[in-house]
Amino acid sequence: MSVIIREAVEEDVLRIQHFISKAGVSSSFVLNDWQPFIVAEDNQRELIATAALQPVNDNETLIRSVIVDADKVNGSFVLKMLETAIQYAWQKDASVVYVMATQAGDMLEKIGFKKVREADLSKELKEVPEVATYLEKKDYLYGQAKKCG
Repeated sequence: MSVIIREAVEEDVLRIQHFISKAGVSSSFVLNDWQPFIVAEDNQRELIATAALQPVNDNETLIRSVIVDADKVNGSFVLKMLETAIQYAWQKDASVVYVMATQAGDMLEKIGFKKVREADLSKELKEVPEVATYLEKKDYLYGQAKKCG
């Protein structure tokens, strides 16, 4: 199966919203804020994965809404999707990228993420509603700083 990962365009909004909803994740924000999404499509142009890049401040970006169709992709594709999201964040001048994860810690560490304790997170990041809710259960996010050079 060939896969294309690209930035979302306005025509993708309803498809993204439906894809995210099928995963049981709130998707109401997509109608107003589709620009930060990247999408992965198979050769029939079906969505098989999404990820959103949410700028938190001038330096930090949160990767969120990473959703994959587990029937069509494997763990190595999830890594590729995350690596692509990270590259998009670097292109948009982020110097630190964060992700919330409940199960994929080992996988995130393989691609350079490290646990960042809540006390070390910026005030703006902790004020993102989904991050605040996540931090009620865990006391860290996974973060990766852009390498110089």
